Amino acid sequence: MSTLKLMLGMIPSTSKLEQEEKALIAEYEKMITFAGSETLAKYIKLNESVNSAGFRQKKKELESLTYKGSEEFLRETEYLGLKKAKDIVLFFKTEGSAPLKNFTALDGSSKIREIEDLERFVQSPEFKQKERLKPVTFRDTEEYGKWLEYKKLLKDKEVRKNLNAAKVKMFEELKMFVTSSAFLVKKNMKPATFRDTPEYQKLLDFKGRRSAADVVSYYKFKASKDFGNYIQVKDSARLKRYHELGEYLKSKAFTEKKEYLLDKHRFEKTDMFKELKEYDSLKNSADIKWYFGVKDSNKFDILKKRALTFGDEFDGSEPDGKKWINKYYWGDKLLHDSYSIATELHSYTPSDNFEVRHGVLRIITRPQKITGKVWDQERGFYTKEFSFTSGILNSGASFRQKYGIFSAKIKLTDPAVRNAFWLIGDRITPHIDVCRSGNGKVWFDLFTSPGNHYKKSIGSRYLSDFFIYTLEWRPESLIWKINGIEVMKQTSSVPQEAMFINLAGGVDKPIGGISSMEIDWVRVYQFK
Repeated sequence: MSTLKLMLGMIPSTSKLEQEEKALIAEYEKMITFAGSETLAKYIKLNESVNSAGFRQKKKELESLTYKGSEEFLRETEYLGLKKAKDIVLFFKTEGSAPLKNFTALDGSSKIREIEDLERFVQSPEFKQKERLKPVTFRDTEEYGKWLEYKKLLKDKEVRKNLNAAKVKMFEELKMFVTSSAFLVKKNMKPATFRDTPEYQKLLDFKGRRSAADVVSYYKFKASKDFGNYIQVKDSARLKRYHELGEYLKSKAFTEKKEYLLDKHRFEKTDMFKELKEYDSLKNSADIKWYFGVKDSNKFDILKKRALTFGDEFDGSEPDGKKWINKYYWGDKLLHDSYSIATELHSYTPSDNFEVRHGVLRIITRPQKITGKVWDQERGFYTKEFSFTSGILNSGASFRQKYGIFSAKIKLTDPAVRNAFWLIGDRITPHIDVCRSGNGKVWFDLFTSPGNHYKKSIGSRYLSDFFIYTLEWRPESLIWKINGIEVMKQTSSVPQEAMFINLAGGVDKPIGGISSMEIDWVRVYQFK
């Protein structure tokens, strides 16, 4: 299938591939950056918090709270029960009443003490005895007895005839007594009743005082159920509890707690709710959804499985001397000079055949007379005249790698020029052409030893534009790709030594004009 696609040119667009990879790398870097962001750290912290058993339990408890059944509800219910209780209602009705005010004003006063002293007197046995006495007349007096004795002696013969001196003497004494003014007053006295006694006057005084309106009200109130209830409730634990509850129900603490328990939206006013809202906002944010959507996906596997070990985007004005040598590696190391192979028609120049412009390296091959060194296996090094010049770059001094991904975006251009991107080590072989042009085609080669050569080619349509040429080198295989499409695979004689990168132009046959190979970038990755 891949061969057919290559034949028909049905491979992904280079620009599209680059855009996709650039976007993938940008997104991957964004993911890495976001992984260390405060936003993600906040989300993770919130996620742990709001999804914890403690948070869920606390939320459930807050949402299940009701006023009914709460301590506040029970206290208010108790208060309202006491407030409606008959004894408490009667107590407060009595507390502000006129009878109680009158009672309070009189209770313990001299007025009440005097009335009660009189009451004790009129209720005493002595008074009762006096009250029960019949009316007292002259006949009930001692004088009446003397009067009877006087009258008896007056009729006595012995007194009239003066026969008995003792009787006469007594008669004379009695006569003197009954004729006295004191006796006469007594004899003529009206009958004396209880009303005529001091006790009766005290009784009248008692009744007068006791019938006074304020005193009547005092004693009536004192004997009433209202007063009895008032006295019983006044200093009771029950009234004390009523007042305690009343004060509590008027407190800010109770009001706030009651409002809180009655508030159906109480959870929405907590810090927990703010935390949950912030969590939900973050959870539903585009960044968090995106991050968790890609974090554990296989979207970045290609990036996660490789690490950039070498790269050149050619952003300068000339090839980077820290990365590249502008001659064959061994020419630089042994001769400190450039040379060409005996079969090559060009000489490599140090700088004239390189141009870096707009981030693209051009290795130019042109007709040009020049004298240069040549290496021949039989003759060794010698000097000769060349009709063409070109350029070569290699990373032999700065970078070598065994296994990995070797990739470059290259336009090979002229089918008659031998432009190449290849790998080599310290020996002639193994030698891997990641890509090269020649004979009107694009070639992919593996030289395992002199005379032992694996190769494959694709048509000239791939010479005239930029394509991404890639070699995936593993211990067990080599896979060549163009724009991600496999071109060639080799599973035997796989090189097992570090190799370095070479980029070069050149000619095996004469050409009529200037040609160039353009390299946009070179990147090398190691497998993770």
